[in-house]
Amino acid sequence: MAEELTTLGQHMDPVVVKLWELQNMLKSTGVTVEIQRTLDEALDLFFKRERCCEDHTSPASLELQQISHMTFSHPWEDLYAQGKTLWSLRPFMMVGFLEGQFLKFLVSMSNAKRVLEIGTFTGYTALAFAEALPEEGEVITCEFDPYLENLVKEYTSKSVHGRKISIRIGPALETINKLADDKQSFDIIFLDANKDQYWEYYQVIMDRGLLAPRGTIVVDNALFQGQVYCETKDKMGEGMKAFNENLSRDTRVKTVLVPIRDGVRLIRRIEDMLAKGQAD
Repeated sequence: MAEELTTLGQHMDPVVVKLWELQNMLKSTGVTVEIQRTLDEALDLFFKRERCCEDHTSPASLELQQISHMTFSHPWEDLYAQGKTLWSLRPFMMVGFLEGQFLKFLVSMSNAKRVLEIGTFTGYTALAFAEALPEEGEVITCEFDPYLENLVKEYTSKSVHGRKISIRIGPALETINKLADDKQSFDIIFLDANKDQYWEYYQVIMDRGLLAPRGTIVVDNALFQGQVYCETKDKMGEGMKAFNENLSRDTRVKTVLVPIRDGVRLIRRIEDMLAKGQAD
């Protein structure tokens, strides 16, 4: 995944982006060989660390690898120009290999049976979740763009775990409110859709009983390309920053923000973090 993002000139870490910018600036100013070499080594060290993490992580299934390859080779720009997708979709929107395996471990460790995913894209995370669920497990994944439904089904159906995945097309807020109306609950809830709506999703989840007892909410893009701790640049960055700030004031939960890829924030109710009879 690190190599693919390097090739595309995209990266979630703003430090890497700034180093690339500096590297390009120095090439045109006749910088000394020593300075250029040091900068190159700094970037190389960053990507060596990413590759080391990936090399020492168990490989993804063949089906997940196929989804990843399809995501990076799909003609997204042409599809958007032809009006077949609602947005100009980009491969880096997909959860990568390392984070995908991390999320799969979370599902396995928690003995989850039901997962709710808000934001499907090409189905990589949905299938990673499904692979860690028991035979009777279920992933309900919410997606707004109708084009993606058949694409996701085509690739997830190649896996024996694909039958555990149910896709709901439409506005995510409507979908999760309907699930709440139906008294459904989930052991793992993964937020990976419009960042400016995260707080609305969260309020429905917490206030309408979608999170099962001892359940966990997993928030993707919690650092959002550095906009959470640097200057915000757009509506999504502002939404993500507001979400993090609001969440930190919520006395019902405990959280931890993990700096994997673009940041993953884990959220659990306080009572679910304590042993039986233990006081905080």
